[in-house]
Amino acid sequence: MERRLPQGDAAFLARRGEHPYASVNHVTVHDGFTLADWASYEHKHNEANGEDNRDGSDDNASTNCGAEGPTDNKDILALRLRLRRNQLACLLLAQGMPLLLAGDEVANSQGGNNNAYCQDNETGWVDWSQSGHADDLTDFIGKLTRLRREFAQLRPRHWLDGHKADGTYDVKWLRPDAAEMTEEDWNFAPARFVSYVLAAPGDGGKPLFVVLNGADEALEITFPEWPGLRAWRCVLDTSNGHDPSVELAPGAKWNVQVRSVLAFAGEA
Repeated sequence: MERRLPQGDAAFLARRGEHPYASVNHVTVHDGFTLADWASYEHKHNEANGEDNRDGSDDNASTNCGAEGPTDNKDILALRLRLRRNQLACLLLAQGMPLLLAGDEVANSQGGNNNAYCQDNETGWVDWSQSGHADDLTDFIGKLTRLRREFAQLRPRHWLDGHKADGTYDVKWLRPDAAEMTEEDWNFAPARFVSYVLAAPGDGGKPLFVVLNGADEALEITFPEWPGLRAWRCVLDTSNGHDPSVELAPGAKWNVQVRSVLAFAGEA
């Protein structure tokens, strides 16, 4: 019998002597919605499977962004594209081994079918014809993988401690005003925001400041102080799909757009 480890349970893995790379992270996989369908359907559409739509999971944690399935609404299409960028950014910025479902980069769809194992046809096949179209995020994924190669703290071999005994941090969790999070902040249920700084492992590397805003409104943040740092340089902003490469000093303000993921490299 296969034994499945609790997903994302760092404490459990650490007790077993496992390292962070023992955890496999994914947003989508062979079962369930593709990434494009995750942002296009709130309900499964498995009628073609011949089981009266009873097969497949009803719990997909998905959204249709305002229209079920295909649409010509430009605002809905733009939101779906941003949400796909967000999910891919979270996947590649997370510690552990990322797993990417083939076809998600080119917005492959199964028409809302989340259990297409029996569909040996266009429903279950990967449609690579979308390659090069507006929904193709291959270049964006390339940017994320380059960030992952550049910042070794995204590929750690040891678990993080947070505030260490010598007074330094390997990860520091922050509020929008750059103050360190408290237990009360962690337990504030309505919050749809998290940010943190990952320290560079060893000498010569750069810290990475990551910001995730899942709220329906923009939010102003303050850039944190960090030892030996003169500025933070934007290397990722999913709200527009490219990084502006601007630099801001610690204490400066930034308006984080709704439903966006950002990352800033520390510059000495």
